[in-house]
Amino acid sequence: MNRRHFVRGAVASASILLLSACEAKKKPPADSEARQWAPVPPAPRQPLAQGRPREEVRDLLDGKADYYMRLCHNCAQSSFLALHEVFGVGDASLAKALTPLPGIAERGETCGAVIGSLLAIGFVHGRERLDDWAGWRACLVPARAFCERFVTEMGSTMCGDIVEKLFGQRYNLADPADLRKFQEAGATAKCSQVVRTAVRVAAGLIMDKA
Repeated sequence: MNRRHFVRGAVASASILLLSACEAKKKPPADSEARQWAPVPPAPRQPLAQGRPREEVRDLLDGKADYYMRLCHNCAQSSFLALHEVFGVGDASLAKALTPLPGIAERGETCGAVIGSLLAIGFVHGRERLDDWAGWRACLVPARAFCERFVTEMGSTMCGDIVEKLFGQRYNLADPADLRKFQEAGATAKCSQVVRTAVRVAAGLIMDKA
């Protein structure tokens, strides 16, 4: 092999390696890698909302909601984790139990951002004893207020209705082809808007309790 052919071969090999590295970065991590790279966050040492004015807290929640949606693409987990991190409510490990709940297993039913936010509200307003009837009824006041305000903003608490409003159509997310169309239509960005709305409404009710 002469020098010219050797140089061409070396350059081609280097290019292939570089492209392979780029392609590897584009691929989503395997489940085991995802757990290593993005574990459930630890409980904050103190709530991030502490000592901050309301508008700053709302802006902080927007950033957290967007961050978690980009990370996990799950509105139930993102809404709860944003509220958990900012207000210190509940335990971050509960995010695992929220995994199947967006749209109640993606059936177009209750929006995951509603579920995650109500979970956080329950930690703040919920009853301490199972036999506390008055505490149960009292907790329904902020819970219903949340739902009413969310409906004012998004038109419904139902995932299918919200998707139709934002995307102009409904998708069967159990169908791989429809799921791909949903993702290609900007699912993360549009659903992040829903999560931001939910956590802002929930934040108002949480801060009112403080």
